[in-house]
Amino acid sequence: MLAARYLGADRLEAEEIPLPVIGDEEALIQVDACGFCGSDISIIAGTHPRARAPLTVGHELCGRIVQMKSSSGSLRPGDRVTTYPLISCGDCHACTHGNPHVCRQLQLFGFDADGGMAEFVKLPVSSLMRLPEEMPGTIGALIEPLAVAVHGVSRTSLEDVQVAAVMGGGPIGLLTALVARSRGVPHVVISDILPSRLELARSLGLRAVSAGADLKNLVMELSHGDGADVLFECAGSASSAREMTSLVRSRGVIVNLGVFKKPVEIDMQAINFKEIEVLGSRVYERKDFQIAIDLAMQLPLEKIVTHSFSLRDVATAFSQFKRGKDCKVLILPGEHES
Repeated sequence: MLAARYLGADRLEAEEIPLPVIGDEEALIQVDACGFCGSDISIIAGTHPRARAPLTVGHELCGRIVQMKSSSGSLRPGDRVTTYPLISCGDCHACTHGNPHVCRQLQLFGFDADGGMAEFVKLPVSSLMRLPEEMPGTIGALIEPLAVAVHGVSRTSLEDVQVAAVMGGGPIGLLTALVARSRGVPHVVISDILPSRLELARSLGLRAVSAGADLKNLVMELSHGDGADVLFECAGSASSAREMTSLVRSRGVIVNLGVFKKPVEIDMQAINFKEIEVLGSRVYERKDFQIAIDLAMQLPLEKIVTHSFSLRDVATAFSQFKRGKDCKVLILPGEHES
């Protein structure tokens, strides 16, 4: 079968590899679609601390069960599924206290074991979640990043929230803004530095402004000078970390979804004086996946997919994605090369 293989630093190639052989409590999935994630950039650059070549990348996927060996559960061959890609140790404090998504030794398919950017992928039956038959594959491949947004928004109460600011207009930022809006927040504002991302956000019906002064001015206007009730940091940039405390009101909440590659400067005095609550948000819980599946068809997700490529064109697709000017780039293994 054909798979997108990380073969060493800056080497991502479509390569023929043997079809996986499933064991007990495993399933073979024929992949319909698989998306690139920002973490794939560090994997393919050879800088990710855990990923080792050779590796099939991809953890944002959907497909159909073609084989399975399982004595329990409701899934059957022919079912359309996505995967909950986390691999937890089961022994650490987080795992034994109901929080395996922040496992001390957390691993993922596509990072630590072969992922789903391939014609077929072998996965534990326990990791699979059924998708509606009518859900397009391009939407099914967005369930994983949508679950990230669902988890981030769920980290804080939205009761009495009038103004929510989202810093960063990439896929996670856009999805976070859509989820916050779907939960009834009257004013959701999103910012970015790229005009193309702002245009995409506006096409989704979101209020979008340039990062920096424009964002602060709008937030203060909407909040009568107090600041946002809640801010979702989805950019993972040093500038957003410096600015975020000035954008929230006293006793406001900051939820950090963006992945920072190194330590950044944060105004701890503002956190102290304004009693700002800062919450981390890492990946998702299994319940967030189910919420995302139930919510997906109610959101305008199709616009978030800006490009799709065949599996043989994976190197070109990654180059397009790595430029950072597009939103979500998908690989469709069943399509012929462009």
